[in-house]
Amino acid sequence: MNKEQLIVEYKKLKEEFSSGELKGLLDRGFAFQYDEDEADCELLFLGMNPSFGHNQEEEIQVWDRPMIANKDYFQPFIGIEKSLKEDYGKDVKWTHFDLFVFRETKQAKIKSEIMKNEEGRVFLFKQLEITKNRLLKAKPKVIVASNALIRTFFGMKRKVDKKTNVEVGIWLGDWLKCEFDKVLGTYVVNEPTELKGTKIFFTSMLSGQRALDLGTRERLTWHIAQVLK
Repeated sequence: MNKEQLIVEYKKLKEEFSSGELKGLLDRGFAFQYDEDEADCELLFLGMNPSFGHNQEEEIQVWDRPMIANKDYFQPFIGIEKSLKEDYGKDVKWTHFDLFVFRETKQAKIKSEIMKNEEGRVFLFKQLEITKNRLLKAKPKVIVASNALIRTFFGMKRKVDKKTNVEVGIWLGDWLKCEFDKVLGTYVVNEPTELKGTKIFFTSMLSGQRALDLGTRERLTWHIAQVLK
């Protein structure tokens, strides 16, 4: 999907759910990064969702790399790109997008509220379907999944409910399958075919109060350089 197609899809999604329990959340609008060259980017920084500020109530806000060059949240991405080039001779282009595009600063609400009801789960899943198409288009060589909850939506915590004997927590797990490679020291995608071989680093957030410490970020950069050899 190109930017215009994504905007159309997200407007449809907003319209579909705007009269239900999610109205207050949807009134904040949607936001996402879109780089025209995202299919040429080897490195994808994958987050959970954009935060919310009181002056951010546009229906849909879209930004690209040049627009966020001075924003604090994106400085670790820019720093890793710079370090890969200067310290390891890897001239790697990056892009970023989130699993979800709704604005919510308190991510605990995703688990405590949105995931707790059927409407919320459908709302999340429909966004994941759009994100899935973006991943297929981008085909990054490396994904840095910088939020612990991403594991859940990748289906890595799926289980059988003891009461119903039904498997739950599948999310994207029937589509995306990855295994930990003990030689490379990180996860590698086996399915779908389009993403086969993509390396995934599951980390905590790269910015903010609970961000990776400097030493851990340096090791992450080194590790990315190694798997890109």
